[in-house]
Order: sequence, then C-alpha cells, then structure tokens
Amino acid sequence: MKKIISVLLVLAMLAGMLISCGDKNAAKDGGDNSTTNAPAGEQTPAVEQTTAAERILPDLPDETFNGYVFTFLTHSDGGDDWPALNPLEIVAEMQDGKEVQNSEPVNDAVYQRNLTIKEKYKIDIKMINMTDEKSAMNKAVKSGESIYDAVVIFNNNVQGVVTAGLLMNVSNLRHIDLSKPWWDPAVNAMSIDRKNYLLGGDLLLLDNEATNALLFNKDILANLGKEMPYNLVKSGKWTMDVFNEYIKDASSDLNGDGKITPENDRWGFVAFNDTLHALLVAGGGTLALKDENDLPYMDFTSPRNISVFEKITEIMYNKNDVLNVQSDTPSDKWSAIFYGSFEEGRALFQWVRMRAVEKYRGMEAPFGILPMPKFDENQENYCSAVNAWSGVLLGVPINAAEPDRVSIILEAMAAESRYTVQPAYYDIVLQRKYVRDDESSEMLDIIFNTRVYDIGAVYSFAGVFAGFISLCGKSDTNIVSYYDKNISKMEKAIEKVVKVFQEME
Repeated sequence: MKKIISVLLVLAMLAGMLISCGDKNAAKDGGDNSTTNAPAGEQTPAVEQTTAAERILPDLPDETFNGYVFTFLTHSDGGDDWPALNPLEIVAEMQDGKEVQNSEPVNDAVYQRNLTIKEKYKIDIKMINMTDEKSAMNKAVKSGESIYDAVVIFNNNVQGVVTAGLLMNVSNLRHIDLSKPWWDPAVNAMSIDRKNYLLGGDLLLLDNEATNALLFNKDILANLGKEMPYNLVKSGKWTMDVFNEYIKDASSDLNGDGKITPENDRWGFVAFNDTLHALLVAGGGTLALKDENDLPYMDFTSPRNISVFEKITEIMYNKNDVLNVQSDTPSDKWSAIFYGSFEEGRALFQWVRMRAVEKYRGMEAPFGILPMPKFDENQENYCSAVNAWSGVLLGVPINAAEPDRVSIILEAMAAESRYTVQPAYYDIVLQRKYVRDDESSEMLDIIFNTRVYDIGAVYSFAGVFAGFISLCGKSDTNIVSYYDKNISKMEKAIEKVVKVFQEME
C-alpha cells in the first residue's frame, strides 16, 4: 500500500459511513423512527465526521449489573460462501469456556470490546447459535421466559419474526440513540407505520458481508488494454453502459472448441439470479417504496424502474458474455463454477456479496473491488444493495428482561464496536489482508457509504423478491406482465403486514 492509515484516522473516515441511498433518512433521535422517501439514487446527509483525536462516547447512565449474563441469540448457518458457521462479531473464539485472543484481527477486536464492556458494566456476554432463530425466539416468547436479551436475525427471517410480534419497538429502548454514528440510518427503510423493530450498524459485521459489489481481474483488464475503472467510479462515469462495454470485450473461447463454456472458457461477467436485484438497486430502484405515512407500496414498474430494468436485462441476458451460474450450469456445480471461474482467471467481473472476498485470499492474480454501476451519469450516487437473504439485523425480544439494561448494553457495545471491531474488519481484514490496492479501499468507502435496504425485497411481499430474480433465470423481460399478474397478491400481503404493524405497540 502506498500509505499507512492509522486506526484513528480510519475511525475518522468511518464516522461518515452511515449514509444511505434512495428511500432512507436517519432518525433524528431515539424516539422517532419515521422514514420519508428520497428521490431514487439520492443520498441522505452524512453523519458529521469526527477528527482523528476525537472519540464519540455514548450518553449512558453509570450503572453496573452484578455479573448479569447478557445473552445473544444468533443465526447459525453454513454454505460455500459463508466465512464461518457462526457469527464472528458477538463473542471471540472460546477455549475452556472463555474468550481468547488468537491473532485474528476481528476475533481479537471482539475480545477487547467485550472485555471493556464486561469490566465497565460488570456483566458477561454469551451467544447461543440456532439454525432457526425464529422458532427459538417464538418458543421463548410464548413460554414467557426471558432467555435472550437480543437476537441477530437473518434477513430471510425478518418478516416472520417482526410480524409475529416477537420484537420490541426500538422507540421503547430508551438508551438507544439512533442519531449516533454507530447505528445505520439505512435500516429506517425497514420501518412501517413509523414503527421500527430492527437495528443495524457497527455492532454487526454480517450486514457488511451481505453488501453487493463487483470484483474484477486486473490481469485480464490489462491484457484487453482497458482503463482501470477506479477513475470512472470517482468521476461518476461508472455506468451500466460502460460496464456492459467492458463485459462484451472480455469473453473468450480459451480452449478453441468454438464455444464458450462455463468450466473451460473466459466470461465477461459471472453472476447469480440475485444480481438482477442488485443491479436494480444500483440503478436507483427498489421493489417497494413508502408513502408519506410510512406505508409500503410496490414500485418496481415505475417508468424509471422500467428503464433501469431494460438496461439491466440487456446486461444479464447476454448469454455470449455473461454466465449466470443459476440458469446456465447444473445446480450441483453452481458454487464450484462461480468461485472457480474468478479464481482461475476466467472471469473479468464477478458479482459478489462482500463476504466472498475472503474466498480469494490466496488468489495469485491481482483483483480489485468496485461498486455496482449507476444507471447513467445523471444518477447522483452509487447504490449498494444489502442482500435480502444473506444479511442480518438486530432486534430485542418483546419479553426481554429489563429493557433499560438491554438498551444500555447494546448502545455501549455498538459504540465500542465502532472503535474496535469495525476498524479491524474494514481496515485490517479488507483493506490490508484481502484487497490488493489503495484504490479498492476507496471503493469500499463508496460501497459501504451507499448501502440500501429494500423493504420490498426483505419482506418479499407475496414472494416478490424470489419472483423478481426468477425472471433472470428465465431471461424473461416482461416485467409488466409479472407485475400485472401478481400485484393483487402483493397488495394484499402489504395490507396484512401493515395491519399487523398498526396493531403492534
């Protein structure tokens, strides 16, 4: 790297990272979770940055809790693109029942954060992993047992958990201050009827890991005589048209058999069905928006979104240059071909959720990271979708014992994470361990600064998220037909969810 950035300087940079793109506005205080719509692609104002010599402290009462065991329920999962079976950000590696340091930056940062919180508040911190956190929480709430103080919820389970009335309204957590930079204002997109039951921000890492981006192979780009895209990104000229031109120049019949095959040849772009939604959001669109009363409505066939859809299908449905592993390869080979194509230097671009970067820590060829492209140069900002299936959000069970204690500990942990866990992940793990250049570090700033939660995708009203990305698997361009066929069911699903929210506290 051309420059060494101290952790304190990174903190100053990170202080501005809680920006959102599209339909997101930061709540002004802990008791107001209202959300209004911003024009597509428009960022809300950045949180004021701190200087290198400053550290923002949480405004919390000076209390201790006599050895109380603060318990997180977390989602345990596995998969070819999952860095670890269990979340890394809640507790450090355990040995003989105790957290230990092991020279892994994130683990040791979690250890130090937890040690600080344990000593200050006289508590212990425990994590219970379940493959089905929804059922575990539902059982605990119905039994009346206050087993869990907080729950880390897989995005795929958010609708079921929230609409089952299992979570506490964030406005009732009186020591949670949403104006502080350790809470992500983009999560306000998940409120309905001006009620929010979810939190995101510096306490979590899997929201970072689920954020959509592009990887590109520098050697292929150099051999093609193409300009590195970094300057295009910084000048606002990294658009879908430019991206498409790069893709079209890159595919190649490497083995000379007269055709381009998934396992043997080079592709301009390797993707999944999910990429269709990532590109929709990148173009400033969403499946759903919210009205002036903070109620959701379907929006993906608005005139502008139709224009975005036409452009992204032009990219995704180009079978000569784009490999969609979910439609173009056998299901038992998806993962091997997806990761193998990039690692073996047979893909110029690859769509990823950020967690996939770790898969290439041993890759020999140099690669870089880019935000997803804008619709056109008139779009003000880049927009980076948080994947509707693989991210996580934070909630507090409705029957959690002593909400004040819960809110104090969560606020303290989130604040401390900003100065320990996030720098370890962002600076050491991404910028130094995996990413190969300073420019990619700048790209990470843009990607994380422009995160978007699409309520239409996370709540997937009447299965709209799965239905939308399934169009990609079929190379179906008739989005209006899909909308017309399903809008009645989607609107009924929205009405049902809204009614539940209106009846909840």
